[in-house]
Amino acid sequence: MKKNFLLHCMSIVLLVFVCNTGKAQDPHFSQYFSSPSSVNPALTGKGVDNWRAIGTYRAQWWGGTIAPFTTTAVSLEKSFHAGTTGNSNWGLGLSMLSDASNSGLLKNNFINASIAYNIALSGDGSQQLGIGMTGSFANRMLDASKFTFQSQFGSMGFQRSVSSGDPVNVLSANYFDMNIGAHLSSNKPKGGYALGFAAFHLSSPTQGTYNGSTYKVPMRYNIQGSVFTRMASKDELHFSTLTDIQGNNTIFTLGALYKMHTKDDTIESINLGVWNRFGDSFYPYAGIESKTWLFGISYDVVNSDVRNAYNAVQSIELSFALRFGKKHGGQSGGGFIY
Repeated sequence: MKKNFLLHCMSIVLLVFVCNTGKAQDPHFSQYFSSPSSVNPALTGKGVDNWRAIGTYRAQWWGGTIAPFTTTAVSLEKSFHAGTTGNSNWGLGLSMLSDASNSGLLKNNFINASIAYNIALSGDGSQQLGIGMTGSFANRMLDASKFTFQSQFGSMGFQRSVSSGDPVNVLSANYFDMNIGAHLSSNKPKGGYALGFAAFHLSSPTQGTYNGSTYKVPMRYNIQGSVFTRMASKDELHFSTLTDIQGNNTIFTLGALYKMHTKDDTIESINLGVWNRFGDSFYPYAGIESKTWLFGISYDVVNSDVRNAYNAVQSIELSFALRFGKKHGGQSGGGFIY
């Protein structure tokens, strides 16, 4: 009984944390490099010959009775080659993201529509400059049936059928939002680089949990950067970084990836990497890549103070990407997603 009481108390503490401190930070993925359009709208359709579909699932702090954070995202992108040489391209994308906390007590759902144009700066299309924009519809839902309060605790444990005397006034809230981004890249036979900037929540949407206690979602800015070198063996070494700034929160991530080329007809490379999200965690990554699909898995090793407050802080993330459709001419951008 004592154990169940502590678990339910933890649920309330986590809810308070999400509704107050969590309001200043958007959902994020460890494998941000496998979710390009969510990092920068200008990456919509970039590096795609025709179609690209991506699915990502993140279970954060799993392993306990309560599932604190679960994030799922799916996206579909279409590329249209443009220009006289076909080395420039338009990209259109549609994506959906669901972020749930406390076993679904609180859910944030997003539906995004993106458009981007990447113009070739060189005749062969190896250098490109892109701009993009995303329109977003967001929905925030609280499931009051999953709330537990001290007044509901009795000799038989927690009884949710008993009135808590603390009704939730705002069960659902919707808003529209806008994001923009720009991206510069170079992809040549021996290597290349990329640099991008994006801004989110340009419409300054208002959110809240109770009536009369609303707040404006702070704007989020990020800067992305990467360099890579391609060896004679066709192996590739990549370095990438992402800095996210939102409100009083700053997240700086730095990592490296090695793509080992294989001679197999099905598997094109084995990808191994490690990233450090400073002040939070570091995480190893492993991926299997073919010419048309990529599967990746990462595991967060948390090194922040949250380890002292919650004993199940392991986080795992899975991603799968697929490129399909008839290949057109023009420069596709080299690597699969990175």
